[in-house]
Amino acid sequence: MTTSLRMSAIGWSLAAMLCLPLSARAAEVTDKAVMLFRDACLASAPAFDKAMAAAKKFGIKPQMDLGASLVGMAPDGSYSLQVRGKKECAVTAEKSAGPGVAEQFRSAVAAAAGVSTASLAPDGPLQINLRGQTYVVRHDRKGGEAYVIIGAGGL
Repeated sequence: MTTSLRMSAIGWSLAAMLCLPLSARAAEVTDKAVMLFRDACLASAPAFDKAMAAAKKFGIKPQMDLGASLVGMAPDGSYSLQVRGKKECAVTAEKSAGPGVAEQFRSAVAAAAGVSTASLAPDGPLQINLRGQTYVVRHDRKGGEAYVIIGAGGL
């Protein structure tokens, strides 16, 4: 492929992406709780065994070991991580400053599942396939922010 053809293809790809509605584009993940969910929960599925170790870079320190469950919290208490065996991983946080956090969550989930953001339902629980397993993923904004991934077998 010649350089001019390659540049033309890149130009057309960029133009096509810019024509997509905002909801179809991947949102940049800047919210710390969404990053924690992505790096600890989504990245460690299906076992979630490395979630607490991944959370250390966010300042999360294990607080309670409840046998099948682990709970950790940031030093300032602004967000926490809960892991329940090979079944569930959740991040809770104080209310986010804006509605953009919902798009960041959907973007992180879509990237982990290898699908486009547009292919995900606009709200409510999402069902995704990740590393050969089926999960239900949810973002709840009542009283704060909660990001949860549950193995479909654990429902």
